[in-house]
Amino acid sequence: MDWRNARIGVLMGGLSEERPVSLKSGTAMHSALVRKGYRATAIDAGRDLPEVLRREEIEVAVIALHGPWGEDGVVQGLLEVMGIPYTGSGVLASALCMDKTLAKRLLRDGGLPTPPWWEVNVTHPDQLNRMVEALPPGELPLFIKPVGSGSSVGVARAATPEELAPALAAAAAVSPRVLIEKEAKGTEITLSVLDGEPLPLVEVRPLSGFYDYVNKYTSGRTQYLCPPPDLSTTAVDRAVETGLAAYRLAGCRGLARVDMIVDDRDQPWVLELNTIPGMTELSLAPQAARAAGMSFDDLVERILNGAARPACDASS
Repeated sequence: MDWRNARIGVLMGGLSEERPVSLKSGTAMHSALVRKGYRATAIDAGRDLPEVLRREEIEVAVIALHGPWGEDGVVQGLLEVMGIPYTGSGVLASALCMDKTLAKRLLRDGGLPTPPWWEVNVTHPDQLNRMVEALPPGELPLFIKPVGSGSSVGVARAATPEELAPALAAAAAVSPRVLIEKEAKGTEITLSVLDGEPLPLVEVRPLSGFYDYVNKYTSGRTQYLCPPPDLSTTAVDRAVETGLAAYRLAGCRGLARVDMIVDDRDQPWVLELNTIPGMTELSLAPQAARAAGMSFDDLVERILNGAARPACDASS
């Protein structure tokens, strides 16, 4: 849809721990729309968001929010009630993909490969040692992740028993629900999907450690290879097929990103889905779009034009 004459609100910032990344994404997207000649307003999405949307007479929302209260279906539900079209996935897909456990259950039940996992609920520090003792022997290394967070906030890798309790504590500080995931070994890649169509695969290769928050958002800490140089044609085809299947299974729309590991048998393993990928200078989706010949500004315009009318809009 053409929103050339509409009043556009770029929603950014928000209330989650991912606020700094969201501000970078939103600022970049707002600048791109202004360069394209759109009537775009940057909006820091606080608790007064409904009043701001009304005051600014926003007709369509570009969502650049990351984490809870923005990427998890909450703001999408608000926009549905207010009858404001918005970019990206709807309420259900947003909520499902943000909950790592539910997303992995959906992947498993849909027949898509995802590393083994289990969930624990950490409500008190005294539980940590008992949880460590209860873990099955021989499972290390493990990734410890807050269930309802993104941008690798609170994520840790535990390679020894001594690292488990601190990793659980760090994740529980973000969310009491903690996902414990068996490490999948192989090549880390991501598939960005735009309006149901795959963009080129990007390999993520940190210079040290794993792709944590620091490596993700610090320039020079990670190599991004597009296309992945060491993957076979079979591995690439399987990864694209698997990523598209995950996108469709979750009911995503607009731009979304599927993160995977490809093992030494060319088998892709889905780690998670991101319904609002980062749009910073180091983000993966813009790199994939650039490899496909699409400028950042054109990518943002494409995202905007994919904004869908709310389900409650009788005119849709």
